[in-house]
Amino acid sequence: MLNPLDAPDAVSASAELLEDLLDACNPFVSSIELSHVVPVAGTTPGHDWMKGLAQAVYNAGASGHQVGTSVVPFESPRGWRDVLRREVTDGFMQPANRWPDANVRNPEEIRQAGELADGIADLIEAHLGPVRSSGDVDGPRMGMGAIWSRNLLLVTSDWATILFLGVDD
Repeated sequence: MLNPLDAPDAVSASAELLEDLLDACNPFVSSIELSHVVPVAGTTPGHDWMKGLAQAVYNAGASGHQVGTSVVPFESPRGWRDVLRREVTDGFMQPANRWPDANVRNPEEIRQAGELADGIADLIEAHLGPVRSSGDVDGPRMGMGAIWSRNLLLVTSDWATILFLGVDD
């Protein structure tokens, strides 16, 4: 397994190609970022345990964000992979869904976006181990011109982090 603490930088570097692909034909800026990685040790599953882990991730960074609502867990631990892939292939991050010209992406580019998203997911798990729990969590909007964002809490046996997906103008 790769060094878990190197995961945020590795994801940022890997996400550049996908962000460039998503941004190539429109004035918006896509962001895919991994927050700080924190150890899971000492937490026990129970009421709002995922909210506590999400707060620990935000506390490790400089955002000062306070988690206001419970984390909404996905039914499957792999649900976060499906969300990431869906957002870049036919969700809000896909330019055709937020730009008037619906022909800005061809099937090859959409396939490539999905493959790049899968590669980012594989990279995250190569650093942290298999994700055992995941879900949507509220989070700070990145940047002053944020028009959409989604935060996914990822929990492995040893680590927790938040994958940020966003679109800024």
